[in-house]
Amino acid sequence: MLMTLPHDDVLYKALLARDPAYDGTAFVGVSSTGIFCRLTCPARKPKRENCTFFSDVADCI
Repeated sequence: MLMTLPHDDVLYKALLARDPAYDGTAFVGVSSTGIFCRLTCPARKPKRENCTFFSDVADCI
């Protein structure tokens, strides 16, 4: 089953809100640190321009 992610702006808002609805269904890669996280990650939030969103861990890697 293929899942189409919502627009990046929607995902960034979900990241800022730590929205549990996206937990496990979307991930964020942060270009300034080289790491990726779930959208519910409690770490400090990255700048929008440093974020790339992915639908699974394999794409993040």
